[in-house]
Amino acid sequence: MSDSLCRHFHLSDNPFGRNAPQAAVHQHAGFVEARQRLRFTIELEGLGALIGEPGCGKSLLLGALATEHQQRGGLVHYFAHATVGPFGFLNVLARMLGQAPRRSRAETAQCVSELLLKDERKHLLLLDEAHLVPDDTLADVRLLTIADFDRKSPFILLLAGHPHLDDRLAEPTHHALDQRITTIARLAPLSLDETRAYVKLRLSACGARKQPLFDDDAIAALFDASGGVPRRINRIATAALIVAASRNKQLLGAQDVLDARLDRGRA
Repeated sequence: MSDSLCRHFHLSDNPFGRNAPQAAVHQHAGFVEARQRLRFTIELEGLGALIGEPGCGKSLLLGALATEHQQRGGLVHYFAHATVGPFGFLNVLARMLGQAPRRSRAETAQCVSELLLKDERKHLLLLDEAHLVPDDTLADVRLLTIADFDRKSPFILLLAGHPHLDDRLAEPTHHALDQRITTIARLAPLSLDETRAYVKLRLSACGARKQPLFDDDAIAALFDASGGVPRRINRIATAALIVAASRNKQLLGAQDVLDARLDRGRA
């Protein structure tokens, strides 16, 4: 958000931007519950999954959990569909740990498992975009989970992905992996009341404490247009602020939100 736009609304920063203050992070009930479920899973050194629509805060939650784990002296290994690529999950993990992949995937899994088991530090493996990874990657994860399964768990694993991940794990091919997942946490879009609280918190964190900026009809329109998905709320709210400022308005109504939506070619 430009300085002139911030001045128009008497804001210190863009309330809906990526660099919004930490105080602007809205930890609604669903977010808090999902975080607690996965915290317990990490404490129990288990396997968990985080499932949610795009833009609902999965990356934010994974980042928070990773930071907490590192602050407790643990190590975090992050993987995504793009970073695993054609090399394979086990091979990438082995090289992260300073080991050359073995002749077979099973041998690599055994080597990695033994190496992690010898390390007193807790290793947290985060596999993001898990709904996109090929079957071979999920098979690699299964191999790692069954290596020395009867002994102390050598690592903690969290899978994160879109709702399609549910379907992937339900496939017979991945039944063994699905059975080893202790916890599934879900992030859903915000309700209307949660959207109102989200917008209020974001604005307040950037200095809008004396006036709401968005009236009740604007909030309702924002909720309808975004479906309660935080990433969409941020994008549409920013566009609506631009529309309102161009009209020299400081209180947004539903029409400003609708026009911001129409400007993107979407009714």
